[in-house]
Amino acid sequence: MGRVILAAAAFAGLAGAGDGIAGQDVPLAADFPEVYRVGGFDAPEWAEFAVPPHVRFDAAGRLHAMEPLLGSGSVVVIDTDGTLVRVVGRPGEGPGEFSRPTGFAVWPDGRIVVADMGHRAYQVFGPDAEFERFVRVGSGSDPLGGAGNLSAGFRADPVVRLSLIARGVPSGVGALTNLFGELFGAEAPREERVDDRGLERLDLRGEALSRETILEGWRPSAGEAEPPDFSLDDLADASGIVAMTMGGTRWFEPELLWDVLPDGGIAYSDSTAYDIKVTDGAGRVTRLLSRDLHPKPVTRRIREAVRERRLRDLSEGRELAAGYRAGGGGELPERERDAITEALRAEIEGGEFFEVIPVLSALRATWDGALWVERHGEEPWAESGPIDVLRTDGEYVGTFAAGASKMPDAFGPDGLVAFVELDELDIPSIVVRRLPVEVR
Repeated sequence: MGRVILAAAAFAGLAGAGDGIAGQDVPLAADFPEVYRVGGFDAPEWAEFAVPPHVRFDAAGRLHAMEPLLGSGSVVVIDTDGTLVRVVGRPGEGPGEFSRPTGFAVWPDGRIVVADMGHRAYQVFGPDAEFERFVRVGSGSDPLGGAGNLSAGFRADPVVRLSLIARGVPSGVGALTNLFGELFGAEAPREERVDDRGLERLDLRGEALSRETILEGWRPSAGEAEPPDFSLDDLADASGIVAMTMGGTRWFEPELLWDVLPDGGIAYSDSTAYDIKVTDGAGRVTRLLSRDLHPKPVTRRIREAVRERRLRDLSEGRELAAGYRAGGGGELPERERDAITEALRAEIEGGEFFEVIPVLSALRATWDGALWVERHGEEPWAESGPIDVLRTDGEYVGTFAAGASKMPDAFGPDGLVAFVELDELDIPSIVVRRLPVEVR
């Protein structure tokens, strides 16, 4: 806790005083009129989503949707009235065809890039949806095709053409990638990469991907014990893989929360405090936004309640089903399901906790440059807490009460926002609404 206060004070002294905003919430009404919805039980074939799709807008207000990994393998482009414009790509091995797509991004002019694990490449399409090029990722030393970056998420840079901003690879995923490389006889990776506490710029203008580090956030675990080493033996069963991807993390350890601003800058939070750093396009911090709200200590009651809740969700299948569905999967075979369940149970029972609960849990930028900042709820396991709306000039607009609105899955022009929802049968649909001017 002391480190957080000292770090915030040092930054304020370096970059100038932060924009202090009073801690009292000003309520906002979450009354967003519906524009259209697609998907659901009776959807036409092009809008039948088997798993929750990723969604992005372009500057014309067209919504792009794609199911990751085991979905339809296409990007669906939806017009401003909810009708189909076109379908981009299809499953396959050729140019413009997708093999295990993990994510995508859309530039304002309508250009699309799809991260394709099977092809070990990014595939770029022009505004007219015509295939333009492969941009190769990785080599024999990266058998997962750079998928670690993709799992952490990436955004299109709205200013620099054919440029993406991506979060680095989590250390567990990096270890898993290296072990698969060793398994297949690949060379050790040569290049230094940021982990999930940093952001990179990915340049897609050439035939091969090039990377440049933009920023590296505060590391809560700095100076502590190194994470355990793993070997090829850990790939033999599900418990070893779960330990690699989940091991070394602590509940409530602050994540790097971030989004790209309309001018190409970045807004991010990397600590437990209510401090949001705003950068220019080169990653230089130019502003600190803050509110007089503080992290809460993790008590014994919280630790016991969190473990009890997670174990209950696991026993009822909710936690495992949610994780597998988010990855684009269907039903797990019984043997694998039992092995992963037991590995998850061990991680839950033996998991460690950070000393405080961070104030913030999510951060997104709107199309016009406002920030939607979600805070942890009253109970730390709450699915949604209050959402503040801030201007990047430091103006606090107000707060949506906990549960009044979820964080939009995509922000678009003219106040358009998209929410991905699941019905009682877990069938996804996309609901597009329009925000009032004051919260755009």
